Amino acid sequence: MVNRSASIVKKSLEDLGATKARELRRAVRDFLGRWSSSTAALGGVVRSVMTVDVVTCTAGDTLHRAAQIMWERDCGAVPVVDAAGRVAGIITDRDLAMGAFTQGLPLVAIPVGRVASGRVYTVSVGASVDEVVSVMGQQRVRRVVVVDAHQRVVGIVSLADVARFVSELGPSRRDAALVLAGLVAALSERRQSPGSTDRAAE
Repeated sequence: MVNRSASIVKKSLEDLGATKARELRRAVRDFLGRWSSSTAALGGVVRSVMTVDVVTCTAGDTLHRAAQIMWERDCGAVPVVDAAGRVAGIITDRDLAMGAFTQGLPLVAIPVGRVASGRVYTVSVGASVDEVVSVMGQQRVRRVVVVDAHQRVVGIVSLADVARFVSELGPSRRDAALVLAGLVAALSERRQSPGSTDRAAE
Protein backbone atom coordinates (compact mmCIF):
# COMPACT_ATOMS: atom_id res chain seq x y z
CA MET A 1 0.00 0.00 0.00
CA VAL A 2 2.85 2.37 0.92
CA ASN A 3 4.66 1.59 -2.34
CA ARG A 4 1.47 2.17 -4.32
CA SER A 5 0.93 5.54 -2.60
CA ALA A 6 4.51 6.54 -3.28
CA SER A 7 4.07 5.62 -6.95
CA ILE A 8 0.92 7.71 -7.19
CA VAL A 9 2.68 10.74 -5.65
CA LYS A 10 5.67 10.29 -7.96
CA LYS A 11 3.42 10.01 -11.04
CA SER A 12 1.45 13.07 -9.96
CA LEU A 13 4.64 15.13 -9.65
CA GLU A 14 5.80 13.93 -13.07
CA ASP A 15 2.45 14.93 -14.56
CA LEU A 16 2.86 18.40 -13.10
CA GLY A 17 6.01 18.97 -15.10
CA ALA A 18 9.27 20.49 -13.90
CA THR A 19 7.94 24.04 -13.45
CA LYS A 20 4.84 23.07 -11.48
CA ALA A 21 6.83 20.59 -9.36
CA ARG A 22 9.27 23.37 -8.43
CA GLU A 23 6.38 25.66 -7.52
CA LEU A 24 4.81 22.95 -5.36
CA ARG A 25 8.14 22.28 -3.63
CA ARG A 26 8.55 26.00 -2.96
CA ALA A 27 4.99 26.26 -1.60
CA VAL A 28 5.56 23.34 0.78
CA ARG A 29 8.85 24.85 1.93
CA ASP A 30 7.23 28.26 2.52
CA PHE A 31 4.36 26.65 4.44
CA LEU A 32 6.72 24.68 6.64
CA GLY A 33 8.85 27.76 7.19
CA ARG A 34 5.87 29.91 8.21
CA TRP A 35 4.45 27.20 10.45
CA SER A 36 7.71 26.41 12.18
CA SER A 37 8.82 30.01 12.63
CA SER A 38 5.50 31.04 14.12
CA THR A 39 4.79 28.09 16.42
CA ALA A 40 7.97 26.19 17.17
CA ALA A 41 11.33 26.85 18.74
CA LEU A 42 13.97 24.19 19.13
CA GLY A 43 15.62 25.72 22.16
CA GLY A 44 19.14 24.77 23.10
CA VAL A 45 22.40 26.63 22.73
CA VAL A 46 24.95 26.38 19.97
CA ARG A 47 27.61 25.16 22.40
CA SER A 48 25.64 21.95 22.90
CA VAL A 49 25.58 21.01 19.21
CA MET A 50 28.72 22.47 17.65
CA THR A 51 31.90 20.60 16.82
CA VAL A 52 34.76 22.02 18.86
CA ASP A 53 38.55 21.92 18.37
CA VAL A 54 38.06 22.86 14.73
CA VAL A 55 41.23 22.75 12.64
CA THR A 56 41.55 25.70 10.26
CA CYS A 57 43.73 26.57 7.27
CA THR A 58 44.91 29.79 5.64
CA ALA A 59 44.49 31.10 2.11
CA GLY A 60 48.17 30.34 1.52
CA ASP A 61 47.84 26.66 2.42
CA THR A 62 47.40 24.20 -0.43
CA LEU A 63 44.34 22.15 -1.26
CA HIS A 64 46.41 19.14 -0.26
CA ARG A 65 46.53 20.49 3.31
CA ALA A 66 42.79 21.18 3.33
CA ALA A 67 42.11 17.65 2.05
CA GLN A 68 44.38 16.22 4.75
CA ILE A 69 42.41 18.04 7.45
CA MET A 70 39.11 16.76 6.04
CA TRP A 71 40.45 13.20 5.93
CA GLU A 72 41.91 13.24 9.43
CA ARG A 73 38.92 15.01 11.00
CA ASP A 74 36.24 13.22 8.94
CA CYS A 75 34.63 16.51 7.92
CA GLY A 76 33.52 18.13 4.69
CA ALA A 77 34.54 21.74 5.32
CA VAL A 78 37.44 23.67 6.82
CA PRO A 79 37.23 27.32 7.92
CA VAL A 80 39.85 29.63 6.39
CA VAL A 81 41.42 32.20 8.72
CA ASP A 82 43.59 35.27 8.21
CA ALA A 83 46.96 36.03 9.81
CA ALA A 84 45.25 37.20 13.00
CA GLY A 85 43.24 33.99 13.26
CA ARG A 86 39.94 35.62 12.26
CA VAL A 87 37.55 33.70 10.02
CA ALA A 88 37.94 34.82 6.41
CA GLY A 89 36.22 32.08 4.41
CA ILE A 90 35.54 28.39 4.17
CA ILE A 91 36.56 25.56 1.85
CA THR A 92 34.45 22.46 1.25
CA ASP A 93 35.11 19.05 -0.23
CA ARG A 94 33.18 20.21 -3.29
CA ASP A 95 35.57 23.17 -3.64
CA LEU A 96 38.48 20.73 -3.58
CA ALA A 97 37.02 18.59 -6.34
CA MET A 98 36.03 21.51 -8.53
CA GLY A 99 39.35 23.27 -7.90
CA ALA A 100 41.34 20.24 -9.01
CA PHE A 101 39.12 19.83 -12.08
CA THR A 102 39.11 23.46 -13.23
CA GLN A 103 42.76 24.21 -12.46
CA GLY A 104 44.14 21.02 -13.97
CA LEU A 105 46.84 20.90 -11.29
CA PRO A 106 47.65 18.59 -8.37
CA LEU A 107 46.18 19.63 -5.03
CA VAL A 108 49.63 20.47 -3.68
CA ALA A 109 50.01 23.15 -6.37
CA ILE A 110 46.71 24.98 -5.76
CA PRO A 111 46.39 27.52 -2.92
CA VAL A 112 43.26 27.39 -0.79
CA GLY A 113 42.61 31.07 -1.45
CA ARG A 114 42.12 30.40 -5.15
CA VAL A 115 39.02 28.22 -4.70
CA ALA A 116 37.67 28.82 -1.17
CA SER A 117 34.44 30.73 -0.68
CA GLY A 118 34.94 34.20 0.79
CA ARG A 119 31.34 34.24 1.97
CA VAL A 120 31.12 32.43 5.27
CA TYR A 121 28.16 32.73 7.62
CA THR A 122 28.78 32.84 11.34
CA VAL A 123 26.96 32.93 14.67
CA SER A 124 28.33 33.97 18.03
CA VAL A 125 29.29 31.40 20.62
CA GLY A 126 26.33 32.57 22.70
CA ALA A 127 23.77 31.94 19.95
CA SER A 128 20.83 29.55 20.17
CA VAL A 129 20.20 26.55 17.95
CA ASP A 130 17.23 28.45 16.52
CA GLU A 131 19.57 31.24 15.37
CA VAL A 132 21.73 28.65 13.61
CA VAL A 133 18.67 27.18 11.86
CA SER A 134 17.57 30.67 10.83
CA VAL A 135 20.96 31.48 9.28
CA MET A 136 21.12 28.13 7.48
CA GLY A 137 17.61 28.51 6.10
CA GLN A 138 17.85 32.15 5.03
CA GLN A 139 21.32 31.84 3.50
CA ARG A 140 20.81 28.25 2.30
CA VAL A 141 24.05 26.89 3.71
CA ARG A 142 24.66 23.55 5.39
CA ARG A 143 27.39 24.75 7.72
CA VAL A 144 27.71 27.73 10.03
CA VAL A 145 30.95 28.73 11.75
CA VAL A 146 30.78 29.67 15.43
CA VAL A 147 33.01 32.60 16.42
CA ASP A 148 33.98 34.51 19.55
CA ALA A 149 33.84 38.29 20.02
CA HIS A 150 37.05 38.67 18.01
CA GLN A 151 35.78 36.61 15.04
CA ARG A 152 38.06 33.70 15.91
CA VAL A 153 36.75 30.22 15.18
CA VAL A 154 35.55 28.29 18.23
CA GLY A 155 33.33 25.72 16.53
CA ILE A 156 31.26 24.73 13.53
CA VAL A 157 27.69 23.49 13.19
CA SER A 158 26.47 21.37 10.28
CA LEU A 159 23.02 20.28 9.15
CA ALA A 160 23.84 16.84 10.56
CA ASP A 161 24.46 18.39 14.00
CA VAL A 162 21.05 20.06 13.90
CA ALA A 163 19.41 16.78 12.83
CA ARG A 164 21.03 14.93 15.74
CA PHE A 165 19.83 17.62 18.14
CA VAL A 166 16.25 17.32 16.85
CA SER A 167 16.44 13.52 17.09
CA GLU A 168 17.52 13.75 20.73
CA LEU A 169 14.48 15.90 21.56
CA GLY A 170 12.33 12.79 21.14
CA PRO A 171 9.07 11.87 19.38
CA SER A 172 6.99 14.23 21.53
CA ARG A 173 8.54 17.20 19.71
CA ARG A 174 6.83 16.86 16.35
CA ASP A 175 7.09 20.62 15.95
CA ALA A 176 10.88 20.26 16.02
CA ALA A 177 10.71 17.69 13.22
CA LEU A 178 8.76 20.19 11.13
CA VAL A 179 11.41 22.85 11.76
CA LEU A 180 14.05 20.40 10.49
CA ALA A 181 11.87 19.49 7.49
CA GLY A 182 11.48 23.16 6.63
CA LEU A 183 15.24 23.67 6.84
CA VAL A 184 15.98 20.68 4.59
CA ALA A 185 13.40 21.93 2.07
CA ALA A 186 15.04 25.37 2.01
CA LEU A 187 18.49 23.86 1.51
CA SER A 188 17.22 21.66 -1.30
CA GLU A 189 16.00 24.58 -3.40
CA ARG A 190 18.18 25.13 -6.46
CA ARG A 191 20.23 28.33 -6.42
CA GLN A 192 19.46 31.01 -9.01
CA SER A 193 23.08 31.34 -10.15
CA PRO A 194 24.97 28.09 -9.48
CA GLY A 195 27.97 29.27 -11.49
CA SER A 196 28.53 32.43 -9.50
CA THR A 197 32.02 32.86 -8.07
CA ASP A 198 30.61 34.93 -5.22
CA ARG A 199 28.89 31.94 -3.68
CA ALA A 200 28.28 30.70 -0.19
CA ALA A 201 29.67 27.36 0.86
CA GLU A 202 27.30 24.46 0.44
